[in-house]
Amino acid sequence: MKQQAALTNNQMKLRKSTPYLLTVLALLYFFSQPASSQSPEPGIKQAIESLLASKQQPLLSQADFSQYSDALKNLYQMNANQLIWLGEGRTGKNREDALSLLTNAKADGLNPVAYDAERLRGYLQRAATLPQSATTELASYDVALSIALVHYARDLHVGRVNPRDFDYPVQFAAKSASDVAVLLNQYIQQQTLAELPAVLAPKFKQYQQLKTVLASYHQQNTAPQMSKLLFAKSLRPGEQDPQLPELRRRLLELGELKAEEVAGAGNTETLYDAAATEAVKRLQQQQGLKADGVIGKQTLALLNQTPADKIAMIEFAMERLRWMPELPDGPRIFVNIPAFQLWAFNSRDDQQPLTMKVIVGKAEKNQTPVLWEEMKYLEFMPYWNIPKSIMDKEMLPKLLSDEEFLANQDIELVGRNADDDEDADENQDSIVDEIKSGRVRARQRPGSNNPLGRVKFIFPNKADVYLHDTPGKSAFNRDRRDLSHGCVRVAEAEKLAEFVLGDQSDWDQQTIQQAMAGPKTQRVSLKKAIPVLFFYTTAFVDRDDKPRFYPDIYGQDELLRSALHKASAPNAEQALVSKSTTPGSGG
Repeated sequence: MKQQAALTNNQMKLRKSTPYLLTVLALLYFFSQPASSQSPEPGIKQAIESLLASKQQPLLSQADFSQYSDALKNLYQMNANQLIWLGEGRTGKNREDALSLLTNAKADGLNPVAYDAERLRGYLQRAATLPQSATTELASYDVALSIALVHYARDLHVGRVNPRDFDYPVQFAAKSASDVAVLLNQYIQQQTLAELPAVLAPKFKQYQQLKTVLASYHQQNTAPQMSKLLFAKSLRPGEQDPQLPELRRRLLELGELKAEEVAGAGNTETLYDAAATEAVKRLQQQQGLKADGVIGKQTLALLNQTPADKIAMIEFAMERLRWMPELPDGPRIFVNIPAFQLWAFNSRDDQQPLTMKVIVGKAEKNQTPVLWEEMKYLEFMPYWNIPKSIMDKEMLPKLLSDEEFLANQDIELVGRNADDDEDADENQDSIVDEIKSGRVRARQRPGSNNPLGRVKFIFPNKADVYLHDTPGKSAFNRDRRDLSHGCVRVAEAEKLAEFVLGDQSDWDQQTIQQAMAGPKTQRVSLKKAIPVLFFYTTAFVDRDDKPRFYPDIYGQDELLRSALHKASAPNAEQALVSKSTTPGSGG
């Protein structure tokens, strides 16, 4: 019994002393080991936190990453502020997929140079030779790749520049980039980074069409530079010119002329023959130009566009699509300003939209704005409430020289706040003084002289622009149609009215025609508002899957080019300067 008690007592003493002994042994082991065998995690964590706090990464061409700082902090916090791409347990697949995304950024109209793709590949190759104890270097290379990927993901998702710099309305670029870190971490963990572009890029069919077209032009851009066509004057069918062989080659490249038609020219190769004329007419018709076969200034500019020119225009178009608001399904109306064209879709997937020519605001004075609004109502046989700027600048001088000017134009004066159904005030002592003082406003009565025609389509907006009919139909035959004061004139107003009122049973073609010929103004409220989008793009893929390229009538491509250059080289002394124009209003 005494022996057992002694044994038990010794065991208890040993148990009590075990933690102490283990601690001593651990300390002896720790101090006996070389420094390189210590766990790297604490050093890595400190290095990453320090680099993220500095918001500077000198390894990259753009050292300042402050605009991506929050997303990067979130990304590393989700990974315990440890290495994401390098070190033990980190898959090489993620690294390769990330580098491939950056290298292939041009497929989405982005520039791989902006993301230091080749530089990062060199860094990661160097990182593979480093020991785990090189915490500072490993952390720096790891964070550099994360910065580039966050930069790329944000650019692809919301765009490289802010549309508000171009006075775009708040609905554009409303997408948030705050979820980029969560999304990246999810695809890193699942090792599916290659799927990111499909997730981040705009979901519009137009974007995917442009992406496909862009790939084909990248292939063409490797061909030798073609010489420009230069005609001393407009070239007309049947005329002779030594540049006809080059014109045929150009039409062949554009797919408008067949190889046998080029070969068939024979001894008449300098003659602008029927085959070449028909090819030019097809090209003109596709671009919304007058299809007469005459190669004038605009047709010549179209023929002289190089693959590099078209690549830039497509990239601008893709950038603008990243700013585009998501529209609900159902009817919607689009106007592409430089194309002078309107599309009315019954649904998102409508393959046969209503299309028509339009007239937009003058380039130098009254540019039609980009907007996204909801059409609430339309007015048949509308009054034209003449904007004061138009009255002062254009009509008062005529009134001063002709006392009957207002009467001859069916223009009447009403109180400043009068509704369209109120009677005119004919008892003004001094018409000119009343107009100048702003105590009255001028409006033109409905009728054949009214520039709004027989119907206008209203979607309230601060620029006070709208879609409307016009009595001047001949202007739609012009190639360039920036002729209005900012509103958009439509070529086929009756068809547009049928589209807008398509779901209202009390309106059909007959009742619409009656309203458009009636003696009085009639307002019709829509049961469901229709989104209206005025946008600006010089590259557009039409229903036949062929790209169209339009003149940059408002210089918006050049402004965007400047802004993108500044974004890629923020230290460059280059500022974005918006063109000064008068807001459109009135017609």
